[in-house]
Amino acid sequence: MGTAKILVVGGVQGQLKKAFEKISKLQAKQNFNLVLIVGDLFGQDDSSHSEELELLLQGRINVPLPTYFTVGDLSFPEKVKAKLEGDDDLCANLFYLGRKGTMTTTEVVKIVYLGGRLVQNEASLTQKLGKCDPLYLDNDARGLHGAHSAHILVTNEWPANITNGSKIPLPEGVKGDQGTQSISNLCQALKPWYHFASSPAGVWEREPFKHVVDYSSLEELAVTRFKALPNVSAPTKEWMTAFSLDTSRPPPTVEPPGVSPFIRSSPPRKRQALEDQPYSRYANGGQEGRHYKRARRNQNKDPNDCFMCLNKPGAKTHLVVSLGEESMVTASRGPLPLPSTFPQLSFTGHVMIIPYYHAADELAQGKRSIEEMANEFKEMNRFRKALSTMIGTKSQGQLGTVCWEVNRTGIRHHHWQLMACQAEQVKKGLVEAAFKVAGERHEYPPFQPCDPDSLLPQRSDYFRVWTWVSDPVETADHTNGNDEKDFGVAKSMYFPLPNEQRFNIWFGREVMAGLLQLENRVNWMDALLRKDGSEQLAEEEDAQGLRTDFEEFDFAMK
Repeated sequence: MGTAKILVVGGVQGQLKKAFEKISKLQAKQNFNLVLIVGDLFGQDDSSHSEELELLLQGRINVPLPTYFTVGDLSFPEKVKAKLEGDDDLCANLFYLGRKGTMTTTEVVKIVYLGGRLVQNEASLTQKLGKCDPLYLDNDARGLHGAHSAHILVTNEWPANITNGSKIPLPEGVKGDQGTQSISNLCQALKPWYHFASSPAGVWEREPFKHVVDYSSLEELAVTRFKALPNVSAPTKEWMTAFSLDTSRPPPTVEPPGVSPFIRSSPPRKRQALEDQPYSRYANGGQEGRHYKRARRNQNKDPNDCFMCLNKPGAKTHLVVSLGEESMVTASRGPLPLPSTFPQLSFTGHVMIIPYYHAADELAQGKRSIEEMANEFKEMNRFRKALSTMIGTKSQGQLGTVCWEVNRTGIRHHHWQLMACQAEQVKKGLVEAAFKVAGERHEYPPFQPCDPDSLLPQRSDYFRVWTWVSDPVETADHTNGNDEKDFGVAKSMYFPLPNEQRFNIWFGREVMAGLLQLENRVNWMDALLRKDGSEQLAEEEDAQGLRTDFEEFDFAMK
């Protein structure tokens, strides 16, 4: 078993320089294990992209990591066909998988792929399909059933009926009724964890869905996440998607998965053993996957309320700025500061550090080990330090930071909030005093000091706050190259939350609103950003500002 960081890219359609330059920039920050291209890598065989193709074949376009492609809708250019007749490696790090087959990576990620378009009238074929033909037969799809399982299924076409039961609308120009039954049957047979397909006009991702199993089957419940990626030339920028895959366990779902969209479709036909042999690029391509039990959820919790989970349908993924191994950094929805509060920064100054682990899962799965919690804390604390360093550096020491955590049994998803504040307020103890006075006013337990770089002795039910500040001289030294060690002064304090005591989960925001004299923005719903009447447009702008400021300090994306 292993873990792999995977980048999936939509159809490139001959825009090779644009695509691989973007991939190279991401790879320099993220260190992916591999790239999968869905759809057409090349465009029409004409002069429009011939220069870029020539550069690629000569090795003058950098392909920074192993990148795999199959056929899409279009035939390959003649130069590509000629090169692939004798070799599947088009150039360094760029590999042609073939029209169909399976591949198991060194991280033990099992990938099944089927490129091209379905031949609707097989009787019309005058010769056997060639290695590079952008077509497939129903028999090709059925032959892949013998792979039995897959972590990732990649197809050019959509499965028929995939939109059934989904509440996610299709983007303009995207038609969901053109899928094929052959791919529906393949998806049902393999029950992949992820299924990616091509969608030239726009991105579409449906809710995760569970597969139907026979009553006599011993298989555990299997869940698939389907996403269709647009071409590089599509108006949307969402032609790439990245994720980490741990082959030891299926990715968790935020809410109970939906019903299979294929219920009304014909079940995959059983084949004889000889016909069930999968096409494989590597000798271990037929290795069977494993199934894992899903923990029963606490039925009293509505997971739709957990807007922090990325795999929740409709998640605000445009807020995400950085993805680590255990946690992520996002811009804050409804930030407390105004866009004009901290002119030294390119964003509002309000950030979220969110662990991937869903707090409510402990109710179903039992308590995590101290080691798991320590790894999560270590990375989140590293994000806290990096964000603080960024804010201190960008402001030349004029700003410090305040970070707080509400850890309360019953909260669906714990998280940390980090905000910029005036450095003088931290240095003079005004921030610490404000929290203590507010705590006394609410009759909360007194604050106790704690090590800012350590987990608390109690694993839950507490409120914790960190303050951080540097000074201009120290910031200048850091900027001039001394960036390998922590700098600035961090302090932390906390108080326990007795089970019987009521607690205002907006306590941290309430205190900071008083310090900023923005009491009318305590409720995040009263502080939603808007630009030209659009919340998302304003939030995207804020996230991009944070991304720009944080880029050189972001250890997770390097």
